[in-house]
Amino acid sequence: MDADTRTYAGDANSEALAPGSLLLSGQYEILEYLSSGGFGITYLARDSLNRRVVIKECFPEAFCSRVNRTVRPRTRNYQSDFRSVVQLFIREAHSLSRLDHANVVGVHQVFEDNETAYMALDLIDGKDLLDIIETGDPALTPAQITRMTLELLDAIAHVHGQDLLHRDISPDNILVDRSGRPVLIDFGAAREEASRKSRVLSAVLVVKDGYSPQEFYVAGSRQFPSSDLYAFAATLSHLISGEAPPNSQARLAALAAGQPDLYQPLMGRFPDYDREFLGAIDKAMNIIPAKRIQSAQEWILMIDPRKRAELARARAQDDKTIDLTVMNLVKSVNLDLARQKTPAVVPAQSVPPAQKSSLPALPESAGLSVHAPKAEPEPVVENLSEVFVMEPQPIPEAPRLTPYARIKAAAETTKVIEPEESLPVVEPMAKTSRLRRWATVPIIFLAYFFYASTALQFEVVRSATVTPLVMMGDETGLWAAIRMMGEG
Repeated sequence: MDADTRTYAGDANSEALAPGSLLLSGQYEILEYLSSGGFGITYLARDSLNRRVVIKECFPEAFCSRVNRTVRPRTRNYQSDFRSVVQLFIREAHSLSRLDHANVVGVHQVFEDNETAYMALDLIDGKDLLDIIETGDPALTPAQITRMTLELLDAIAHVHGQDLLHRDISPDNILVDRSGRPVLIDFGAAREEASRKSRVLSAVLVVKDGYSPQEFYVAGSRQFPSSDLYAFAATLSHLISGEAPPNSQARLAALAAGQPDLYQPLMGRFPDYDREFLGAIDKAMNIIPAKRIQSAQEWILMIDPRKRAELARARAQDDKTIDLTVMNLVKSVNLDLARQKTPAVVPAQSVPPAQKSSLPALPESAGLSVHAPKAEPEPVVENLSEVFVMEPQPIPEAPRLTPYARIKAAAETTKVIEPEESLPVVEPMAKTSRLRRWATVPIIFLAYFFYASTALQFEVVRSATVTPLVMMGDETGLWAAIRMMGEG
């Protein structure tokens, strides 16, 4: 095969690489052309380990062409736009490489060659949903569709958990392998961003009629996780009903005109499916973003009773943990209160003989005896010191008062000084206090006047206010008195 026939794929796409073309110094060999779009070309390839992979080539056909195998802008004016798209393509590949989910296509490698960029992806051996819908092969049962829905919702939740949006969910971007496993492919995030940055690519709409929500049609509009969920709901609606859903722009126009919604709800039309399952699809298809299902996890809980049971058990366990924590806290508080109310008991200790009593023992001839208050006699105590030998009694601990109780007790015990018990007035202190108060008055006036002098810079103010006051203080001896007070 000569070089010219190896360069192009002929009937498939005149711009595509021919089978046998090598990439990345021979690490990948193109086997055949698969598909192409406005932003890239997809090939079946074989890697250096003899594994079949999918190679996606960055090829924005609006302003680039292939010369031999090299991809170049059509004119110099497109050079900046082309390099921008290539960088977005590489960035998207790095973002997708972070996704590790069984229902999301895996990225093996991203590299640059032929002055453009390439992405090596998992090869999914199966058919896309669009092909299954159109051919009816294989025929999917409601149970299979329900299972696939849950798996894909889990994948979408994983994507959104990485702060990414797919932006191009549709039947042709969901592959079903031979085991029945659905896989999300062909993310459209980089294409959407490229169309916003490039004036040339802005004419290439990154939308699919019937599947894209109305916000995808408006340049610069905000897009949400519910935007991906709308596209997924539209895909399921097509799969279940066999009819592609109406264009979201047409639905929005009908709503603005006060006409009925062009979308026909699934609930009530397909008895083989659970009402909750169909109702969730209808809700996610709402034309107003705020009225849709807002997250994939919310959707899963709506249709999967097992997940609802798991969530209920988890919440019950959390409630038990909270209850146990509260019970332990109450128990701890009760123990603290009990310690405050119960006096501390000092254990009894034997008193050393040397400390029994300081009184001398009386002789027996003293004849002392202790009589009860009544006539009945008591035994005679031979040694009076024995009377003073007592077992130590528990010393009650003063109760711990709260701050409020301490303040209240202090207020109740504070003695109020009556007028007649007032302290005698010391005349010199009163005179000094009055003198200080009178001395403060001119100082305050001086402060205001100095401020006015500084702010206004008027000589008249200084001569009319400050100077007379200074002279008055010197003549009356006020400043000398103030200095003496400060030194005292």
